[in-house]
Amino acid sequence: MKKKQKKALHRVTDGVAAPKLTGSSRHSPLKSSKAKSLNNPANACAVMFGLNLLNSSLKRLKLDVSDDKLCAMADPYLPLLTHCVRFSNDNQAVILSLRCLGVLLRADLPSVPESARDLGPSILEHLTASGAGSNTQSDIVQGCFKTLTLLISHQKFSSPAIQNAMVASDDDAKNTISGALPLNGNQMQALLSLLHSAVREYDHHNSTFGLVKAILSKRYVSPELYDLMDIILKLSVQSQKSAIRLQSSQIFLQHLMEYPMGKQRMDSNLHQIVLNIKYEYEEGRLSAIGLLSSVIQKFPLPVLEGHSQFFYLPLVLQLVNEDSKGCKEAVADCISLLLQRLSTESVQALFGYTKRWSQSSGSDSIPMQRASAQLFGIFVDSRPDYIKRGTNASDLISIVLDVMKDSIPFENESGWELLYHNLVCTEKLNKQMPSLIAANYDIWGALVELLAYPHPWIMKVSSRIISGYLSTMEPKKMLRAGSESFLAKNSGYLYKIASNLCRQLDVEDVHFVESTSKLAIKTITWIFRAMKQHQNVCYDDK
Repeated sequence: MKKKQKKALHRVTDGVAAPKLTGSSRHSPLKSSKAKSLNNPANACAVMFGLNLLNSSLKRLKLDVSDDKLCAMADPYLPLLTHCVRFSNDNQAVILSLRCLGVLLRADLPSVPESARDLGPSILEHLTASGAGSNTQSDIVQGCFKTLTLLISHQKFSSPAIQNAMVASDDDAKNTISGALPLNGNQMQALLSLLHSAVREYDHHNSTFGLVKAILSKRYVSPELYDLMDIILKLSVQSQKSAIRLQSSQIFLQHLMEYPMGKQRMDSNLHQIVLNIKYEYEEGRLSAIGLLSSVIQKFPLPVLEGHSQFFYLPLVLQLVNEDSKGCKEAVADCISLLLQRLSTESVQALFGYTKRWSQSSGSDSIPMQRASAQLFGIFVDSRPDYIKRGTNASDLISIVLDVMKDSIPFENESGWELLYHNLVCTEKLNKQMPSLIAANYDIWGALVELLAYPHPWIMKVSSRIISGYLSTMEPKKMLRAGSESFLAKNSGYLYKIASNLCRQLDVEDVHFVESTSKLAIKTITWIFRAMKQHQNVCYDDK
């Protein structure tokens, strides 16, 4: 008997004699006696009862994190719950433990750093075993993500003392994250690999993105994180859920603003953001334009100045080619924001491009002229200070007036879009610099003629400009001494305006626009009052 015992002591448990490990835990060390005790059926029932009771109490109690006495009483539960997460084989017990930890980790408990060393890796094991990359809907995966988010973002890990202590406690310096996270480098790589798949899941995405935000807040840097951000950028336009697109845009913007990256990576990211504004579907384009607007708003001014043309030219191209009204307005707002942030020198360079486009000639010049007309209106709205400098305003008025004159007489409606955008620009100029427009009688003469243009949009905008101008005067005082009104300087305009407005009312049903008709009636009423007071200027002397 003694010989057999001695022989067993010297026997090497290797090869055929080695214990066979099977199941999901085959790569983990054998369970300790504590784990076996925890999973004993009788003990497991007691643990479940206690966890249910604790979870219910924490829900009703609403733990006050500022109450030191209450936090001192809650602190001993943290190691116990960590023990349950590590060793329990019952998924329901793990879920309840994670829910209780979700409440306790919101407080500044003293035992958080010590418990985190065991809790973080254990949660990662549960995520791996549960298939978190493709199954984010399960309660245990959701609980793990939420608990890990609270653990990573806990204030204990922002303290230099805690960071130094955690770094010193790890033998492998390469596998530490300078104490800012409860997982070492290899574990963080595994977590990020899971997140690469988890962020693509549409259901229960809040906890997944919450974990990504927590990691970003710690400024964790690794190749896997940059790869994850590339996936996030794609989701910001490709996801079918608006909430995911919004959160993806916010996360990527935070990454772009706060993370170190070389010129090549920065240019690559900006290039992809700009390309996304041409995405196939409208919702994705709107999200991409919103992200680009946020980048323009938050970029440091020197960096933005260096990329001004890089942003401006694709935005102009999209403004011309965009079919969706919502996207077109978003692009215009984005260009306006860019112009507002840029210096006068940069705006001058962009304005120079726009002027050259307006003066282009040839068969393909119309789209460029149409784009420049839209851009002129954006320049007037966003940078009136620049338009008022030097001869910019007079040059702009000359360009607009040439387009108006080329449209009279109305031989066809083929150029109505170019004319429309120039009229909108004129309306904006009249709001910003009314005295300059009021003194240009040629513009007002062209506007009176355009009231009878056969396209309803042209009718409406020209009528709107003239009505706005007339509303600033009283009919009785139209010919007061020294009046510079075009109505006083040129006889017959009152009759022409009334006649052309009557034509607007006498249109076919397919061209009838209620708002245009109401505006025409309002203006005609003003004209009749003026004609009654000043009959000598109603008709042309000729």
